[in-house]
Amino acid sequence: MSNHLLEKQIKEIQEQYFDLLKKILPLLESELYLLSALDSISLFWRKKQSVIEMFLNYIVKERNTVFYTGAVCFEENNGDQYPFMLMGDLHIFDDPLGRYCEICHQNESTLGLFLKQILLCARNNIDILKNCDELIIVLPLRNIEHTDQAEDLKKLGEKCFLNFFNDFYDLNSYFQNCNTVDDLVKHFRLELQGVVCLYENDNAEDVFRTRVERVIEISKNYYENGHSIAEYFYFFFFSTLLQSIEILSIASFYNATPLIRYPVALQNAFLLLPSFYKDNLYQATSRFFILNSLYKLFVNSFNNNVSLRAFYENVKNFSFEKKALSCYSENTPKETMKKLDLLIESFVKNFSYQDK
Repeated sequence: MSNHLLEKQIKEIQEQYFDLLKKILPLLESELYLLSALDSISLFWRKKQSVIEMFLNYIVKERNTVFYTGAVCFEENNGDQYPFMLMGDLHIFDDPLGRYCEICHQNESTLGLFLKQILLCARNNIDILKNCDELIIVLPLRNIEHTDQAEDLKKLGEKCFLNFFNDFYDLNSYFQNCNTVDDLVKHFRLELQGVVCLYENDNAEDVFRTRVERVIEISKNYYENGHSIAEYFYFFFFSTLLQSIEILSIASFYNATPLIRYPVALQNAFLLLPSFYKDNLYQATSRFFILNSLYKLFVNSFNNNVSLRAFYENVKNFSFEKKALSCYSENTPKETMKKLDLLIESFVKNFSYQDK
């Protein structure tokens, strides 16, 4: 199948997905019909899987691709699309609705927890598909996988989880020896306690024991009663690690750069980068750091009334990506951030608001 035909089919899939979301949106507003609506989304993507896999292998791999991931939704109304376009030639939003379907089917008691998130994501997907000038593609990247691939990622996740501890070589030894919070603190590798991110708004300067207790407290809100301390910690921390691993697996395999919105997944993905990139670690790290830093720095620095198409043309004419990557210094991140701040200032000052 030619690349031109693949791109045409992806465009048609975007149009069909837009129509589907508009049709089922009322169903997503009720917990009673939520599973049925999510099933229709899951079935839609399953039917399109072969085309999407060809698109990923023959186009995404060969293009300068960035993808927006680790997010409840893509907030087009808040201007998320602008910093996302500062790098890359192909832009994909990693749609989490399919994953929500899996989670809700595995544990129907979570339906109420995810109802608002699911509805928000569906509405924002509609906005992207309607308003973003076909510059952003909506695909469930982390949900396009085979069973054996999912199992391999889970095993890798378990290995990474154990690497955060001393003395444990399998999960059984972890569960047998971590009966209390003190056990978790004692076995967790000291050199990683100050760099790992355990939950959103986690502060590495806080006492590590307090942070572990907070993880268990959060985990109890998502998982039923009756589990051990070790299990509650594992459930939550492993799930965040697995998210980072899934993102890096996609990024490394398809040669794409992730913009990760969930801070826990972002920080832990940065820690795990060396495990996924051997020959081109510097290039991957620089692109990863620059793209995610630009997103943080660009917030509230631009009048988002301009069309996305005009914005993207300005980005290309300014050679923004090339200039941004030249700002990267591996050993001085603060200096890199200062240079990026000045680059954004120059870009905004020289921006042409004339739509072509």
